Amino acid sequence: MAELLDTTAVENEKKALQLLMDEYQKADGNDKELLMDAIQKQAAKLDAVCQELQDKADAINPNVESDDPALKAVVEVVLTPEQRAHVKEATGIDVPTVRIPDPTSNLTKNMAAVKPEYIEERAILQAKLFKKMVAEAEDIAEAEQAAQETEQP
Repeated sequence: MAELLDTTAVENEKKALQLLMDEYQKADGNDKELLMDAIQKQAAKLDAVCQELQDKADAINPNVESDDPALKAVVEVVLTPEQRAHVKEATGIDVPTVRIPDPTSNLTKNMAAVKPEYIEERAILQAKLFKKMVAEAEDIAEAEQAAQETEQP
């Protein structure tokens, strides 16, 4: 069974940030400046907790073979035009969407906190893997063609 990731810390930090932002809306003058500092610190803390969770998620092997449909769950993300351009520049392949394994649904639940750079990195990785797979298939086809040509009298 897949290891489950605990998103409680992320959810708690998000709630704390939301409370600070609600207070900011009500505040005025010097209070707003103090709250803005607190919001920035809380956002940095949330970012750190998200990165920690992401590191744990990356450590889980999403390619585990299983009959469990939950382990085959993915999130398909449509890339922005800028992300598509970056992926094409990096790989030579135009990637309109990227499919990211999400066996625990944590990515789906925390999509609002996922950095666009992470999505772009995954798209580049997917494009590189696709490019490698195509190159290997072409090599195999060429080898088979060459073998057939040498076998013919």
